[in-house]
Amino acid sequence: MLRPHLANPWFPVVLVGAALLAGCQSRAPIDKSPTLATVNGERITERDYRDYVRARDLQEPSLPDNAQARKVVLNELINRVLLAQAARKAGLQRLPTVHVALKEDGENILARAMLKRFLATHRIPVAAVKALYHKDVLATPHEEYEARNILVATRAEALTLLQKLHRGVRFSVLARRYSLDSPSADKGGELGWFSAADVLPSFYRALIRLRPGQIAPQPIKTRYGWHIIELQAKRPYAPPPFKAVETRLYRSLEQRRVDDMMADMRHKADIRYMQAP
Repeated sequence: MLRPHLANPWFPVVLVGAALLAGCQSRAPIDKSPTLATVNGERITERDYRDYVRARDLQEPSLPDNAQARKVVLNELINRVLLAQAARKAGLQRLPTVHVALKEDGENILARAMLKRFLATHRIPVAAVKALYHKDVLATPHEEYEARNILVATRAEALTLLQKLHRGVRFSVLARRYSLDSPSADKGGELGWFSAADVLPSFYRALIRLRPGQIAPQPIKTRYGWHIIELQAKRPYAPPPFKAVETRLYRSLEQRRVDDMMADMRHKADIRYMQAP
């Protein structure tokens, strides 16, 4: 039996939001899935239904897969199309806030489609993933490290905090108050156990020079900012098998290809900053 509020066809319309309202335009030439209903001549298709259910399930408990539930969802879709049609008829798409939201949604959809096509046509060969495994996993020292970290925006701020540490202020207190690395800041700067492959090269190079209990004498620069590092402990470990890290390494190579693509696109584009970003 459906929960009482799910029988109200207006309830999920508010949850799903403007992005889905904007997507209700007819797709007859492209969407060849079966038509489930028409609203003032506009098709609601099986693909519309599946897309809506996926978005709905992110915000509401999943409905059972039966005729009653499908009728509830289809009525929600009909209400969505009616609202979108009424909004377009009233010219609401020209309101500044709606226009901006539609533009952002359209750009997001196109950007995701471009990335999906790029990755589909530039697949990473298994040999490249295995080469990265040998380089970043097997060839690195088989040690794990436990450390603390304070991340700040400038070297001057990092040096000030180093002075406070030397005067006896507790590392955890400074990390909670000043660190920009939110997940570790909440734990007093604790990073837990990690290996060389898990951190940036400059961070790792500074770390391996330290003895347990020692704080790096100088702040360390990475692309995230300036780090104050304390090595707490280290231990030997057996490197993970290829299958255990294959997906992570694959994603890393994908990200590198996307970064290269974006760098090339930016190089060829006519980009003009009208004011400092």
